[in-house]
Amino acid sequence: MVATLVNLIWLMGCFGEPELKSGSSEKNDIILVSIDTLRADHLAVYGYERQTAPFIDSLAKSGTRFAWARSASPWTLPAHTTMLSGQLPAQHKVVDDTVSLSKDVPVLPELLQASGWNTGGFVSTLYVSRVFGFQRGFDQFEDFDLHTEKRNLAGEVVAEDVIDEALDWWAEQPAGEAAFLFLHFYDVHYAYDPPAPYSTAFDRAPESDDPRYKNYFHFKKKPLTDAQFEHQIAQYDEALLYVDAQLRRLQDAAEKAGRNVQWIITSDHGEEFGERGSWGHAHTLYAEQLHIPLIFSGDKIPTATVESAWASNHDIAPTIAGLAGVKGLFSDGLDLMQYTANPLPDRQLLGETTRFKTNRLSLTEGEYRLEWDLKKNKVELFRPIDDPKEENDLSRLEPEALKIMKQHAEDALGETWTVSQNGWIELDGAVMLKDGRKTKKVNVNAGDRFVVLPYDSTINFGQSGQKPLGPFQTIGGAAPKSDAPIERLVSELANEVELDEKTRQMLETLGYMQKEDE
Repeated sequence: MVATLVNLIWLMGCFGEPELKSGSSEKNDIILVSIDTLRADHLAVYGYERQTAPFIDSLAKSGTRFAWARSASPWTLPAHTTMLSGQLPAQHKVVDDTVSLSKDVPVLPELLQASGWNTGGFVSTLYVSRVFGFQRGFDQFEDFDLHTEKRNLAGEVVAEDVIDEALDWWAEQPAGEAAFLFLHFYDVHYAYDPPAPYSTAFDRAPESDDPRYKNYFHFKKKPLTDAQFEHQIAQYDEALLYVDAQLRRLQDAAEKAGRNVQWIITSDHGEEFGERGSWGHAHTLYAEQLHIPLIFSGDKIPTATVESAWASNHDIAPTIAGLAGVKGLFSDGLDLMQYTANPLPDRQLLGETTRFKTNRLSLTEGEYRLEWDLKKNKVELFRPIDDPKEENDLSRLEPEALKIMKQHAEDALGETWTVSQNGWIELDGAVMLKDGRKTKKVNVNAGDRFVVLPYDSTINFGQSGQKPLGPFQTIGGAAPKSDAPIERLVSELANEVELDEKTRQMLETLGYMQKEDE
């Protein structure tokens, strides 16, 4: 039934599409696709029982699929900042919607633009819009006036809109020139409302009394029934089927013009469907939220499945840069095309979230992954490749491994503050990591270095008999003066962003701003 439906709609869409001109004989076209909220395990090539994305599956089968790829963040803004800069959140510090990436940090579209690619970005949510600087490096950047009309908050920017705009722009590009397209789709994000006939591909049509997403805390208290979850999951899968059909339109246009395209298919994060007792994302760092698909396919990309170790979303930009032969990223990520026939090296992959008053760290290293809830001082230890759903906590069984992973997580975060005089540090609702100590107030000695989470927490430095200095912040706030006894070790990597009250209210309606007491 699904195959018949997809083929029928594809045939209907073949008429009247813009025609692309011939491409470059020297450069491949590059299409980076981010399907917001897509879990890896909802694709058949990752073992899912439903055929949710036949076109994406075909790309995976003819290209390179990374079986174990992990995002560094469970929500849109920091994950996409990582995707396009090649920097982890611990580096770029874009971890809340009060900041955007510093203009001093190069991003992939800028490098491709400077190297001769025509660059087009087409996005469907505020958190990947020009409000947060994502237009950098694009000749054409279409965010559908999200920063003024908030269309995404009403669910109006759908995959068809994105592909229509992308095709129209691509058809206008001169013959003989290569294109880079960045496509972001929001359809698989809640409320999962695919249009007909996709809305009945796996289940009944939506009904007015179906649960609508409120926020993570609400569903902790009032979880969905199994039947309700089954329907929501079916709609999620149907939304993916719809996006997949739209992507196929782009491939058909490229093939008709004889263009050589390199596809990169991924997502920013996944979605929790009751695995930890709720629904949504951004609150934890478990597999259902951070195991993402990562597929490279097209000209000069080998057919391979890489299962040896974890890839990361901060590898995406350096891998595309490697395919394009461009340099200039400040990234610790890998060019993954160097590891299609060789094992990926063991390394530390750090993840974090401080969204919605959470405060969590993740470290993936070797066979282990650490989940560290700093707010509750709770730790869990998993072997994710052997336990992909992360159901078996090994923290009590392997205390030495746990101790090592905790120390490595602190080390991987780096240090953001130092003091040159003895005194004390007081934090407002934050956690200070210093030699394994986690506290709101601690004595410090001259020469001490430490990191404070969340990065936008306020910090005061005090000495006996003197008025405290501060408050200071790592990002988005005041820094100490140059002669102060406390020093911020990181440069101002992030630009401040201010959202108006109407936007904040609408984001709260969508679930992007949440209150624990609701």
